[in-house]
Amino acid sequence: MDLPHRPSQSRRPPNSPSSQPIFPDEILTEILSHLPVKSLIQIRSVSKFFNSLISDPIFIKMQLHRSAENPHLTLVSGKSVAEFRLVTVPLTQLVENPLITFPDNPPSFTSSVMDQCWLVGSCNGLLCFAHYSALDHSYRDTWLRVYNPATKILSKRLGYFQDYCKDCRYFFSRYTFGYDNLTRTYKVVALRLIGDGTTILRTEVKVFRLGDNVWRCIEGFDVAPLRLTLPSENHGVYLNGTLYWLALHNCFNAVRFYDSSGITIDQFVIISLDLSTETHTQLLPPRGFNEVPHVEPTICVLLKCLCFCHDFKQTHFVIWKMEELGVEESWTQLLKVSYQNLQPIVSWLPLHLSQNSNALLLANKQNCQAIIYNLKDNIVERTTNKGWWIFCKDYVESLVSIS
Repeated sequence: MDLPHRPSQSRRPPNSPSSQPIFPDEILTEILSHLPVKSLIQIRSVSKFFNSLISDPIFIKMQLHRSAENPHLTLVSGKSVAEFRLVTVPLTQLVENPLITFPDNPPSFTSSVMDQCWLVGSCNGLLCFAHYSALDHSYRDTWLRVYNPATKILSKRLGYFQDYCKDCRYFFSRYTFGYDNLTRTYKVVALRLIGDGTTILRTEVKVFRLGDNVWRCIEGFDVAPLRLTLPSENHGVYLNGTLYWLALHNCFNAVRFYDSSGITIDQFVIISLDLSTETHTQLLPPRGFNEVPHVEPTICVLLKCLCFCHDFKQTHFVIWKMEELGVEESWTQLLKVSYQNLQPIVSWLPLHLSQNSNALLLANKQNCQAIIYNLKDNIVERTTNKGWWIFCKDYVESLVSIS
C-alpha cells in the first residue's frame, strides 16, 4: 500500500508525565510495528499519545510491511453458501502442521439465508465480499462489504445495485478486488457477458471505487474469462496495482464448464487490467504451453510473481512464473511435478509456495480439499480441515480501514 511520507514529528505534549515512554518516537514506532494488530488495538486505548502514533498513516504502512513477512490464508467454510464462514490461519503454522484445527464457529458473513455470499478478493488486510439476493429470472440485488479480520471492522453495504438481465446466465458474476496505487483507493471490478440472445459479443466491465459509491462502465474485453457465468475460484488475481484473468479468444462455450475438445492453444490469453489507468492489455501464456490440457489451467500469485499453471500431457503439473511483470518473454518454468508423486490428475490450484520452495500448498478443484506437497522429499501431506480451499485468498493482518 502506497501512503504519503512526511517528516517524523513527536506527538508528545511538551510537559508529558514521567510515565510516558522515554524512547524516541522513531524507536518506539519501530518496536510497535512488530506487534500483532490485537495488541496494537489494546495499546491504542492506553493514551492519546499511543492512539495518535498507532493511527498515523505512516505507522499503518510500516505495520503492514512488517505483517507481510507473516502471510496468512483465509479459509472459507460452511455446509452451503448460506452458511458462509471465514477463518484466517498463518501459513507457516499450516505448513508445519497440516492437521491444525480451526475454530468450530468462525464469523459468518451472510445476512440472510436467502442471500449468497462470496469472498472475491483480499488486499492489504481487507477482505471484499460480494452478496447476491436470491436469483430471479430477470434481476437480483447485489452489494459489497469489506471486512478487516484483525480489527473486526465490517463495512456497511457498498455499491448496491439491481442487476437486470434477460438471461440468468449473464448476471454480473465475477468480482475482483485491488488497490489503485495512483489514487490510493480500493477498487472492485465486475465482469459479465453481453450477447444478442444467441451469440456472446463481449465481456462488459464495471468499476467501483470505494468511497464514491458509484459503478462506472469502462472499455470491455473481446475475450471471455474462463467460466465467467459462475462464481468460481478464478475470480482473477491482484498483483502490484493490476488485476489478471485467464481468458479465451473466440470461445464463449467455456464460460460455464471447461471443455478442451473445442479449444486451440492460440485462444488462451491473460487479460491485464491496470487499476490506475483502467485500461487493459492481453498477455500470452508461456511458449512452453503448447498443447491444450485436458484439465483447466489457471493463474495465481506465488512468491510475489504472476504464475501460470497447467497439466502437461497428463504426466506432470507445471508452474511458470513471470519474472518481469507484464513482459511475456520473461516467463520461466518454476516447478514441474510428476503425477507419480502428485495424484490425482485434476485441475490443481496453487495457494502458497514457501520461500525456500520446499512446501507447495495446493487445492484440488474437484473436492475443494488441500494438500501440502514437500518438493524436497516428494511427500504429500493431506489436511483434514474441511473447507472450500479453492476459494482461499492471501491475507496479512493490518490496521487498514476503508474510511
